[in-house]
Amino acid sequence: MPGPTRSRKLVEAMIRSGEKAAAHFCQISGGEWFDEAPEYFLSTYVARSAGNHENTFALLEVQVDQTRKEAGASRRGRAANHERRNGRFDVVLYWANGNPRAAVEIKSPIWDVTEQQIRPDIDRLCSALLANSSSTFQFGVFLFYASVGKPERKHDNATQRMRDLLERIEEKAIEWTARRGAEVILIPGAVHKGKEDEDGAWSIASLVITRTGGKRSFLTT
Repeated sequence: MPGPTRSRKLVEAMIRSGEKAAAHFCQISGGEWFDEAPEYFLSTYVARSAGNHENTFALLEVQVDQTRKEAGASRRGRAANHERRNGRFDVVLYWANGNPRAAVEIKSPIWDVTEQQIRPDIDRLCSALLANSSSTFQFGVFLFYASVGKPERKHDNATQRMRDLLERIEEKAIEWTARRGAEVILIPGAVHKGKEDEDGAWSIASLVITRTGGKRSFLTT
């Protein structure tokens, strides 16, 4: 029997599926940017992509507390506010045996590095991953759609502005996860432009959260 899909391959496939979601939304909406799409539209494409891989399953809107218990990532005591155990993960990926492999949080749209918009999901993923080093969680994923609008100055480049935004998001995520004892890897998607470069640009990317020292394992297994 084939083994589980490699972690990086799985995340890259989810990004590509997100790009398909953006293209399909543009088609059915008569040309609207993905900024106008409900976040759940992206979540369904991501879950479908993951669940299509060998020995990998995916569910949408799974309770945080239930998922952590199934993964062996529960801990005693009062839950911190950022854990939001009564909430739901947008998507949960499962190993072939039914145990949780990764929690996925989706955010769309992102226009700037806003702590209130990004950090709560990062903190919740860190809490689940770090609660027990022996849990079945392998990594966490913050997958997002980001866009930049029409440049204010004539010679600004929308593609570079999009890359700069991704870099700033990565820098902040590294700062936040380091405080929790975790590491983060940016898996970028392609930068897509409007009909003309001055119309703006968008991209779908993922921040992958691992335990300290887990980057190599994520990239190779």
